[in-house]
Amino acid sequence: MALDYRNPNDWGRSPLTDSALRKQQFKAENPEQWAAMIESDIEALSTPIFESEDYPPFTGTEFLATHETIDDHPYSAAFGQFLGNGIDPDIANILAFGSKRFDLISDDFDDPIRQLATRIYSRFEEMGYWDKLPQSSSNIDYDYIPY
Repeated sequence: MALDYRNPNDWGRSPLTDSALRKQQFKAENPEQWAAMIESDIEALSTPIFESEDYPPFTGTEFLATHETIDDHPYSAAFGQFLGNGIDPDIANILAFGSKRFDLISDDFDDPIRQLATRIYSRFEEMGYWDKLPQSSSNIDYDYIPY
């Protein structure tokens, strides 16, 4: 006699479907935990992104697309130096805001672009560039900026 097996929930047909079915199963078996998860998701969504993320308020590519000059950038000297030395605009923007994310350039410590970015970053750090936001371009001593 042959078994007449049916797969009523379509388990195993697609990872996306299986994931949805696992969530439905968890919801049915653990209603209190499910409610807590949903509550935390709602709370996370209601928090403004600029308060929850420690990232620049815009991407470098977005900034270049919406501005005619980089002088409007809050950290224009650093942003311009990173851009001018061949670093991707998005990575240059992250570095210009004071994040030491050289791993975004390359995981290889001997990468010449990563070493150059590190030297530029160190020079700006020695100048105290990120200690306070320059109010005007006259506060920047361009003699100390590496080219």
